[in-house]
Amino acid sequence: MNIFNRNTVLIRGAGEMASAVAVVLHRVGFPVLMTELTIPLAIRRTVCFSDAMLNRTAEVEGIQAVKADINNYLDILRNIKIPVLIDSVEIIKNIKPEFYIDARMIKTPVIDNSSLAQFTIGLGPGFTVGENCAAVIETMRGHNLGRVIWQGSASPNTGVPGKIGGESAKRVVYSPGVGNIKWLVNFGEIVEQNQVLGKIGEIEIKSHISGMVRGLISPKVNIIKGMKVADVDPRGKEINYTTISDKAHCVGRGVLEAIMVHLNQ
Repeated sequence: MNIFNRNTVLIRGAGEMASAVAVVLHRVGFPVLMTELTIPLAIRRTVCFSDAMLNRTAEVEGIQAVKADINNYLDILRNIKIPVLIDSVEIIKNIKPEFYIDARMIKTPVIDNSSLAQFTIGLGPGFTVGENCAAVIETMRGHNLGRVIWQGSASPNTGVPGKIGGESAKRVVYSPGVGNIKWLVNFGEIVEQNQVLGKIGEIEIKSHISGMVRGLISPKVNIIKGMKVADVDPRGKEINYTTISDKAHCVGRGVLEAIMVHLNQ
């Protein structure tokens, strides 16, 4: 028997950090559900369960997620898969999970949803213990990454992507226009600085640096100017774009620690 069979975890969001949390908790036996926007905005889609909303299924590191609704999510859980439902507070209230993890990475103050579950966790900026959650997980790179915060808040949002491979802001690509993107490259491709990654209408979207493409927003998203649409990793072939990152792993393990501390109190 699954020792966690009554400890249902609902993760709000199914992007990179949320999916890493789901992978960690699913592997140790927690029944995990997720909610996501109808048209997700994730860019690191090879490591996100959010694509289940677009393609009906998504797989991360051998774990499968399935697009679900309130009528069939239990069947999906029984098949040892992760249901992904449309994001809705009413749906979450209907499910009544024991654990609620807000992993939407909004990075601004979040409404208090502590009443949605017995124990609530917030990831990163926007969460303060005692105000809108019971525990916070630090998401900023550095010494405290993945640490469980039992008093206070996570580090504030700097608005600057964390530095990897010596690059920070330049590795992230933002849309220069409005509309739908046609990508000319794919995940895992090595690109050069100023190479055209895709087009939005007749406007070219170029990479600021050389490296490996590890993030591309879905072409189904109606893009607005300034939206984050791609990510180029300067470490190139050194990284594996099909597995969750070191940062995401730390955050996932921090969530597991917080849950186990709560269960053992």
